[in-house]
Amino acid sequence: MAKYNRQGGSVARPVRDVSSASPDRKLTRGRFLLRKATQILSQSQPLKDDKGRQTPAAMQFKRWDAPIPSNYDQVRRLKQIGKNIVERYGKKNN
Repeated sequence: MAKYNRQGGSVARPVRDVSSASPDRKLTRGRFLLRKATQILSQSQPLKDDKGRQTPAAMQFKRWDAPIPSNYDQVRRLKQIGKNIVERYGKKNN
């Protein structure tokens, strides 16, 4: 990610501590949660592999200070959390 950003990319760093994050960073976190949860649900991505370990799709939430989902209901909850964050902090920027 850092190498990509040095070459002109703009990948956002994960928000790992929500309590000290700025409203813009919280909005970035909300957008990620909403986008990733939607992607998992629409593509029916597995959350666990054959051995019961969490897949990379599920583990991405951990990097953004969110619980790791083990079923689609938990992904739906994360999607709702992301939607609430975007609604709360997104209006200030528009």
